[in-house]
Amino acid sequence: MKKLVVLVCLSLVSALAFSQDVPKDAVRLGERAVDFHADRDVIPVGVYEGWFKDIVFWVEKNNIEMFNLVVTYGDGQKQRFETRLVFDEGTRSRVIHLDGRKRLIKNIAFTYKTAGRWDEGRARVVVYGIK
Repeated sequence: MKKLVVLVCLSLVSALAFSQDVPKDAVRLGERAVDFHADRDVIPVGVYEGWFKDIVFWVEKNNIEMFNLVVTYGDGQKQRFETRLVFDEGTRSRVIHLDGRKRLIKNIAFTYKTAGRWDEGRARVVVYGIK
């Protein structure tokens, strides 16, 4: 009986953890596999993806730290987010609101370093746009 209760509790915890998924109206904009040393990367998006009001990051396969996030819009304007985000593998960021109404995104640049173990492999960062 105790084992059954433990299994039910674990199932509920797992369901709640995975309910933190990306929003249903999100569009995958791009992804990058990141290295183990501090580096800067750019995810090209392009105006063909559409207009967005928010973005969300999802991290897989390892833990990372992300900072100095810069979103370049279709008209060349840049929005800087001076923040330090720490992700465990399998987690996502909060919803990050973009300035203005809906914007075309040209690319998303960020500085990062993998914070997890070498034997877990390179982390993968996926960015989603919310219309």
